[in-house]
Amino acid sequence: MKKKLFVYPTDTVWGIGGSIFSKECYDKIALIKGHANKKPLSIVFQSFEMINEYINLPKEFSREWLNKFFEFESTIGVPKQWAKVDLPVWICQDSDYLTIRCMDTDELRPIFREVGGPITSTSLNLTKRPPIISLSDADDFFHKFMSNEYFSGQTETKCSGRSSTIVLYSNSGVQIVREGKYIEEIREHFKLLSTTFL
Repeated sequence: MKKKLFVYPTDTVWGIGGSIFSKECYDKIALIKGHANKKPLSIVFQSFEMINEYINLPKEFSREWLNKFFEFESTIGVPKQWAKVDLPVWICQDSDYLTIRCMDTDELRPIFREVGGPITSTSLNLTKRPPIISLSDADDFFHKFMSNEYFSGQTETKCSGRSSTIVLYSNSGVQIVREGKYIEEIREHFKLLSTTFL
């Protein structure tokens, strides 16, 4: 299953991903979505503990702080040098950041078990087309473009249809790349770290 792609709902839109160590998965995503093979992908982890297995987090990133951050439909980018393991070049491509999310849902748990670790994540849609929000549209996309892969179904997670907030964090401070619904809550949350906004 480590070369298999997975379609699953997130708190914002439907996503597609696979093992972070599989170049075949990366190439299949690029082919399905119709984009160039130079696009970095986010990584979804199941838990704070799993993140710690792969990334050297600063002490201020406590379990409680990160778990609360991820409740705000958010993605955080950290310097790729913080990785504890040798990540494949296709994860970050030319970016200096590794972007991560954390979700522990009914739909994702069996996927994490099958893969044995974190998975890549990007929106389930053709490039330059709107992201997919509904179960029926996700099912249609799956059967049209990738019916030999894995479809999680939808039992727990509801897609809001909103864009997530993307934040880049480094020793220099915090940069907001994209603002989502909970941007003000996220700004307040970062104040707990006494960090600087760039």
